[in-house]
Amino acid sequence: MSLQRNYDIFEISADGCSIWRACVSGQFDAQRRIQELAEHSRNEFFAIDLRSRERLQFNLNPKNSYEQIVNRNKRVA
Repeated sequence: MSLQRNYDIFEISADGCSIWRACVSGQFDAQRRIQELAEHSRNEFFAIDLRSRERLQFNLNPKNSYEQIVNRNKRVA
């Protein structure tokens, strides 16, 4: 039986505080949720398995990043 890890997702605010945003099951869903959150924020995000204290390593898809969306909207306007 393969058990997926639960990951808590946090956003790092401008003042350096970590703000809990979600809990998801599995690496794929954690990466997808962080991608969704990052599309609406300039802050950094991370996911961690609180049981093992291991952070999930991943790369955001730059074409969907907040910075790309902002730049695309500026060119259109």
